[in-house]
Amino acid sequence: MKNWSIILKMLVILGAFGLFSLGTGFYASIQIMKIDAGYSSLLVEQVRAAQNMASAGRALQRARAAIADSIMLADPKAVEQANSELAAAKQTFSELMDVAAQASPENKHIPEFKQAGLDILEKQCARALDQGSKTTNAMETMSAVKTFATECQPGFPQLAEKIVAETRTLEQAALRASDDLTIVSTSTSNNTLLILFGGLALVLAASYFAVSSWIVKPINALRDLMAVLAGGNLDVDVAGTDRRDEIGKMAAAVQVFKDNGLKARELEGQSEEMRAAAERNRQAEQERIAREAEQLRVATSTLGDALKRLAHGDLACRINAAFAAEYEPLRADFNATVDQLSRTINAVAVSVQSMDNGTREISSGANDLSKRTEQQAASLEETAAALDQITANVGNSTKRTEEARTVASRANHSAVHSAEVVSQAEGAMKKIEESSQQISNIIGVIDEIAFQTNLLALNAGVEAARAGEAGKGFAVVAQEVRELAQRSAQAAKEIKGLIQNSSADVGSGVKLVRDTGEALKTIGGFIVEINTHMEAIAISAKEQSTGLAEINTAVNQMDQTTQQNAAMVEQSSAAAVSLAQEASKLRDLVGQFRLDAAAQLSAPGQQARAATPDSKPVASPARALGRKIAGAFGGKATAVATAEDWEEF
Repeated sequence: MKNWSIILKMLVILGAFGLFSLGTGFYASIQIMKIDAGYSSLLVEQVRAAQNMASAGRALQRARAAIADSIMLADPKAVEQANSELAAAKQTFSELMDVAAQASPENKHIPEFKQAGLDILEKQCARALDQGSKTTNAMETMSAVKTFATECQPGFPQLAEKIVAETRTLEQAALRASDDLTIVSTSTSNNTLLILFGGLALVLAASYFAVSSWIVKPINALRDLMAVLAGGNLDVDVAGTDRRDEIGKMAAAVQVFKDNGLKARELEGQSEEMRAAAERNRQAEQERIAREAEQLRVATSTLGDALKRLAHGDLACRINAAFAAEYEPLRADFNATVDQLSRTINAVAVSVQSMDNGTREISSGANDLSKRTEQQAASLEETAAALDQITANVGNSTKRTEEARTVASRANHSAVHSAEVVSQAEGAMKKIEESSQQISNIIGVIDEIAFQTNLLALNAGVEAARAGEAGKGFAVVAQEVRELAQRSAQAAKEIKGLIQNSSADVGSGVKLVRDTGEALKTIGGFIVEINTHMEAIAISAKEQSTGLAEINTAVNQMDQTTQQNAAMVEQSSAAAVSLAQEASKLRDLVGQFRLDAAAQLSAPGQQARAATPDSKPVASPARALGRKIAGAFGGKATAVATAEDWEEF
């Protein structure tokens, strides 16, 4: 570990913690996957078994109803349909019980329930079905119904109760399994927390031991060693220089500190000899400095007198007395500087005269430019006001167009919604028509039942007549039943007539609703076309408004720029006047200097070129922009000046 860097050591500690975290996460992941698999099996298999058993119970009830219809109905088509429903319900019951058995193979009751249901359908109800298929009169039908009620019907409720009880048992088993999985989940969570905290404590203890032995202990040893070296004891050995980590580098630095201390002891003896030699050199240097100081005093005294004359404006002063050799360039530089200053002041005097003339001309031109700039700014302000009014009008038009497009869109949505409502109404009318047809069929069945009841009552009356006195009471009852059957048949005929009339009215209503739907579709198409045109108009108006807003912004910027130019021209005029005043003051100041006759030079003056009245004015971009806008909208902008004789610059 001595040759590993501190970063590598810390990485080892962090790696151990990471491996522990990965192991804990892997354990928790495996346990969670097991719990998830258990929940999936519980929710899929048990629930599927319970659902299929419940569906099988409903299929068994449909089979019972189909058997009753097959026995009681007299219409051959209805009997055939009931037999088909019986076969389908029987097959559905068998398939659903098979699926439930596959979902819960450990449950032995499901195959038993399947076999019991098939026995009821194939054995217990077989005689009732056989009698019902061979009936030719009401008596045989009543006999078949009695057989159904005594042999077939009792088995269905008993089996249904068993299926419901077993379904509840499966649900309770699922709940118990869920509780068991909850216990496993809680145990897994607790174990994970125990492992996490225990492992964290172990990793922290190992990290503390590693940091203490690998880093803290060697650094404390180096600290004690440096304290000894700082106390002046350079005979101790530096430990740890053979290490190749950061602590080894620190030990090497301490070794260098120790070596430098040993070298400092050797240099102390040599410094005494160097101090004696330095003292001799110092005395010789003081004598040389005294000589040079006298030469410097003479040079500075002469130079000071010359500078005093120069300060009083005497540019003809010169230093003629020679200085020491090392100060002679200073005298030559002073004389050259005075010569150059004299020539410069002379040139400045000439330039001041020319500048005075130029500033007067600039001031006059700036005044004229200021007036023309103010006129241009006023025209731009009027143009900007007109553009603001046009932009506001176009914006209002755009807003109104957007509102119209929104109203058209709402009308389109309303038409579409109305078409949907009409379509739904048409569907409802069709359903009413179908329901009326079904009711008519049911009334027909009731009519047939009344007819058969009438026949049965007639037969009963005949049998009562044959019985003589003993059958008189039964004959009276048979007569009442016959009358009731006749009234039922008459009422059924009347209801059937009413339903037929209602069906005709419903058909007329369906046709009217369909025509209304077609009309709404046509109106919706026109509204869509209007909405398309309104959207195109809105887009065009919006683009026009955007363009006018950009033009308005540009004109406002030009107006601001012109206003700023006018202000700058006024400032320039004021600056020119101030410059002329300063030039006059400068001329007076230059006149205070007394120049050497040989240094006076004549510099040619420059005359500033004044603006000629023949200068061609530049066309105003604001006026051209105003003409384009007026031509584009065909209106008369009252705020835009139309005169052609205003001045431009």
